[in-house]
Amino acid sequence: MDHQVRALVFFDIGGTLATVTLGPGGASIAALDVFPEVPEVLGRLRDRGVRLGIISDPGPIPTSEVDRALRDAGIATSFDPDLVIYGAKRSPAIFRLASTRSRPGGTLLFVGENDEERSHAVHAGFLVRSSPSLALDLLNGRHADS
Repeated sequence: MDHQVRALVFFDIGGTLATVTLGPGGASIAALDVFPEVPEVLGRLRDRGVRLGIISDPGPIPTSEVDRALRDAGIATSFDPDLVIYGAKRSPAIFRLASTRSRPGGTLLFVGENDEERSHAVHAGFLVRSSPSLALDLLNGRHADS
């Protein structure tokens, strides 16, 4: 049986994939503590052929610092580097940008804990979920509320 799914899932980082502890002054990341279920969910999605990306707003933190924190946390290799997009999520614009970087014809999903950000994603044509485990449920055909 073929378990491949034509899908692309973008994740927010803070509050969705991990808890972020900022360093002194707020311009660095002292710790990125990945939630316990995240490595398994990312692995299961990748095993099914799902492409994974990030849409996250680093604020004043340099993106190189966010990339370092993802590497140090051991999850950076789960994501397609071309699908790691940093910027404000105050409108559908960043989600539209993410959509243009994906292959047409597949499911687009944004996973983030913020209701307003999920609303912007919906306006850009994404399905949305509030947690990584709910993303896996959606792709497994269980359409629980986000």
